Amino acid sequence: MRQKMLLSYNILPRFQQEYMDFMVNTFVPTLQRYGVENQGVWHTAYGNYPMRLIVFVAEENDMREVLASEDWRQLEARLKSYVTDYTCRIVPYQPGFQF
Repeated sequence: MRQKMLLSYNILPRFQQEYMDFMVNTFVPTLQRYGVENQGVWHTAYGNYPMRLIVFVAEENDMREVLASEDWRQLEARLKSYVTDYTCRIVPYQPGFQF
């Protein structure tokens, strides 16, 4: 069964460049090595919602493996240093937008 990882948060303005470098060069490539693929990135332009929503998709076993790994603990801790209002949810896969 496939699952989605939904990450939502607000990027701290003073860390914008560091955040982008980390996501492109470390976060996404590390998840891809576990078989977890990025399915989309959304930016909230208006409204009282988190600034960013990033969606990753993987088979349940791959998702479990990455979430149990030391790599994930380190990635998540570093991501949290660049953002506020962080949430991570694992939900059953459904096609289309999920929040």
